[in-house]
Amino acid sequence: MRAVVVEDEILIREGLCKLLSRMFPEIVVEGVAGNGQEGLDCIERYRPDLVITDIKMPGMDGLEMLQRVQELGIDPKVIVLTAYSEFAYAQQAVKLGVYDYVVKPVVVQEFVSTIRKLQNIWEQEQKRTPDTMGTLETVVSGILYGVSSLDGQVEEFLDKKYGITADTLLIELLVYMGDCFENDRTRKRKELCRLLDQKACRYCIVDMEYDRALLVLLYDYASRQEIERWFQNQILLQKGAVRERRVSYGMLEVTGVQAVRDGYHLLLPYMDWSIVLGEDVLIVYPQIADVQTEICIYPVELENQMKIAVCAGEHDKIRESMERFWQSFPGGKVYAPREIKESYVRFQWSVINIAKEVGCIDYQKIDQRGLLNHIMGAKTEAELRGSFDILLSYMRVQEGASEAVSLAVKKAQSMIHEFYADGITLSEIADRLNLTQEYLGTQFHKELGENFSAYIRNYRLAKAKELLIGTQLKQYEIAEKVGYTDAKYFARVFKECVGMSPAEYRKSNR
Repeated sequence: MRAVVVEDEILIREGLCKLLSRMFPEIVVEGVAGNGQEGLDCIERYRPDLVITDIKMPGMDGLEMLQRVQELGIDPKVIVLTAYSEFAYAQQAVKLGVYDYVVKPVVVQEFVSTIRKLQNIWEQEQKRTPDTMGTLETVVSGILYGVSSLDGQVEEFLDKKYGITADTLLIELLVYMGDCFENDRTRKRKELCRLLDQKACRYCIVDMEYDRALLVLLYDYASRQEIERWFQNQILLQKGAVRERRVSYGMLEVTGVQAVRDGYHLLLPYMDWSIVLGEDVLIVYPQIADVQTEICIYPVELENQMKIAVCAGEHDKIRESMERFWQSFPGGKVYAPREIKESYVRFQWSVINIAKEVGCIDYQKIDQRGLLNHIMGAKTEAELRGSFDILLSYMRVQEGASEAVSLAVKKAQSMIHEFYADGITLSEIADRLNLTQEYLGTQFHKELGENFSAYIRNYRLAKAKELLIGTQLKQYEIAEKVGYTDAKYFARVFKECVGMSPAEYRKSNR
């Protein structure tokens, strides 16, 4: 497999080449380029199987370069490098034949996984020959994956065997299955066959493995409107049965097999409308593009309630706040799916930040890129709501107490939590436990990893953060409630430990 790497940042460009050489010795990097024009020259010269390119580059950008490549009739597999702020550009690139995108900064594991998937598809394509093109499914699959094109021989084959010409109307029924695709596609295929056999039309079904979907191509039918009504009714009839909350359906009509690939990529991005309309509604293009939406108002109050629950470490209230957040969308209103997803990103990032502040989450272990991609790539209610479970899984590390903590230290912690606002001291706790101050202080530090004064200070500051976020109390009132008699001293300690004043902290979290 031959490759060209186009990236204006030399360190990234050299790093990608070294990574390809080390992990994929069978892939030969024929050329490298620092901008779109140089990349276009390299691609035209070497005609590679794989192009890895940045989007934002000086002069000619990645999208313009890919468009020029397409005009030249060159059809390599393409992976684009993009930042989250350029996500819309990555989506545009799909129309230019892009196989996948990798978010910068590049994570080695993610990059290697993407290359392996592409390599598998490329190897499968190399094994295919015109002699194997014996069914409509094989022809359609080849066109969808970019393996084959409609030459005269293929057109004659489709006309003679299936009665499909360049002017034949075809319906594309897209069945998005998401995470359940691998385990349930065989069952779903059989279910679709039973359903479609009831109609006076013909069809084939293609597995779209990368997108975790099935594409049904229908032909020789009476009218699109009749098929649309019939299939919609079939979905609605399932309302009394167990609903498939991870499956959504979309439909559009194209003319001729040559238009199937473009139609598929046109319909796929609209599948996330099932988040708004529900899985029992058929997403029909172009009607879906004309849906009028309302401005999505972000529920700031629910975010504040969540922050209070996180600060208090109340896991039941955290789940309750997440459920209320979900129920606020759409709430009888029609919002654009992307706006709902962006609200999810904002909400969950605020949870991560406040959880990091109060120390109830293992921040270093959070796969933020993976969580972001999960949210923005969600196409069903179940996938979007599942992002909360991912976030909660990082917060469980704080539940429960370590068995290594002795009874004496646990009692000391309990007294701090009960009397922190009264200015309780290590000496007073030691007296109540009939221990020496020196012994208790030593055990406290040994078992918890910090001394008494640091522990009670951090506990007071955590309570102060909770009050700053969740109440309208003045600064001196908060200082008194967490055990500081001097409000100025409280503000100085808060700024030294948190990095900002109490007022700045309150403002940044509202």
